[in-house]
Amino acid sequence: ERTVMLPDMPKIARLALKFPLSFLDSPASAFSIFQGLRSAEAADWCAKNFHTRLLKALGGKIHNWETRELQTVLATVLRDMDSELLKGTTAFSGCNALLALLLGDRLVVSGIGQVRALLLFEDDSTRLLLAGTHDCLAEKERERVEEAMGVIQDGLLHRTLETTDDAQRILRAKNCFEVLSLEAGGPIDEKQIKAAYRKLVLKVHPDKRGDAVDLDAYNKAFARLDSAKDEAETILSKDADACRELCKVLSANIHTRESAAELLGVDKTADTDTDSVTEEAEKACRWKIKSLEKLEASANKLFEQAKAICKEAVETIRRPGSSEALPRQEALLKVGLSTSRAMGARDLRFPTPIVKMEPESAAWSVPTAGKGCRLALLVGATAALPSQRLVALGKGMLKQPKAAALRWCQEADASANSVGAICIGFEVRKRPGEQSPATAKRLKTTSLGSGEAGSVFLRHVLFRHSQLRHVDPMARREGAAKTVSEAEAAALETLRELLASPAAFGKICRERSDCQTGSQPGNMCGHLGWLGRGEQEPAVEEAAFSLEVNDFSDIVTTCRGIHIIQRLG
Repeated sequence: ERTVMLPDMPKIARLALKFPLSFLDSPASAFSIFQGLRSAEAADWCAKNFHTRLLKALGGKIHNWETRELQTVLATVLRDMDSELLKGTTAFSGCNALLALLLGDRLVVSGIGQVRALLLFEDDSTRLLLAGTHDCLAEKERERVEEAMGVIQDGLLHRTLETTDDAQRILRAKNCFEVLSLEAGGPIDEKQIKAAYRKLVLKVHPDKRGDAVDLDAYNKAFARLDSAKDEAETILSKDADACRELCKVLSANIHTRESAAELLGVDKTADTDTDSVTEEAEKACRWKIKSLEKLEASANKLFEQAKAICKEAVETIRRPGSSEALPRQEALLKVGLSTSRAMGARDLRFPTPIVKMEPESAAWSVPTAGKGCRLALLVGATAALPSQRLVALGKGMLKQPKAAALRWCQEADASANSVGAICIGFEVRKRPGEQSPATAKRLKTTSLGSGEAGSVFLRHVLFRHSQLRHVDPMARREGAAKTVSEAEAAALETLRELLASPAAFGKICRERSDCQTGSQPGNMCGHLGWLGRGEQEPAVEEAAFSLEVNDFSDIVTTCRGIHIIQRLG
């Protein structure tokens, strides 16, 4: 899972891409989350390229954007990235994707696959903005997948899957030749077709089966076997040579370079420069399609399948690669997909669309008055969590969106390869100088001396981990966590305890903090003192100056580790 957050798009566009986006409504922020399917490669590529595509698209129009146009922009960004995925070495990797764009008071979301965008309000109510179509077991999606000759097993999608059950093999077969188990060379004569038919009839005839089998499946298989025999005989009678060529094309596994090269009669060696061999492949493709045109009228559906297969074989040859990476990339062909909609996953989208790439979008106007709310962006297993469970897990963390998102990820199905979530908080801006009664009361009762104007008084709990690269002279120990994830989990648990019992800060800090300040005596435990702007890392500064007195920060990440910060003055 990969997340990208662009909190200030005009600034990022100016610094990274050297062009202005100052005409956008403010705030102008974007968020994205990509979950890898089969491997992390597609999600990785999308995360690295998302910001340039979005910013350039938004820079294409300097006038006011209509909400409908913004939805189109996000969907176009997804389609453009998908197009690039399909051309490169990431073709067989796949990913779920969810994008969110905030311009002024307009929120637009767009996604593909197992994704969900949900609004959570302070009164514990929720509103679903977007739920991506993805469940291959849902009736309509299952029908569509099966019509495209996809195979569903254990909730995963495959193009082909071996089985020892004769009825299932026949029902899953892509064409009449595969039904009859004819070799790739095709039938020599009508006798061979009849022999194959008689051999299979004995295995799938309903009258020959016991009560323990699925008779409905065997009835369907027997009917399809009859139909396949008649179709194969008809095609053979039209043109025997074309029939055998058709059988060869339809049986080719054109997503592997070796099989595609064998079908088209070109060099199978993987190379980064494929221009010359692609030209040969295109000529061979045209010749093969021409040789099959005799069957276009009598076997139109199979002819169109063969035509699409030949063209896809050319794309396999066109795709650059190396002999070292090719086996790893083609190994993904055997991995099932958990969603019926995704980016990438070329083998399940061409030549027949078992998996589809059709972004879905929604929009919402953010209230400018009243109470705030949060937006949950969920992909994969987190998208399956019930709405009220998300509310319960994020309870008490209205000002700690990262902690809430981490809590959701912890609750997701533990068997999932990866999980991802983003939580975005929307707060109604106060008028200048306006304070809530609780804040005013805390300011009156806080006594820590005084710092310079524009400074804040802080204390913190630090969690170090083994992945830190810098020596920290203020560390009192290395820390128990081995990874960032372990440190974040420890920080989350600590934050939950502090929110429930703020008075326990001293005891908790002394026991858990990996900073030397955790050894300071009495009420000074964890104190960083008065700090002004520019004296700490940007992440600490941003968190500290956004806090009200006595509030706890979200989970903060710096080069020192993971922090929980409290502002005291």
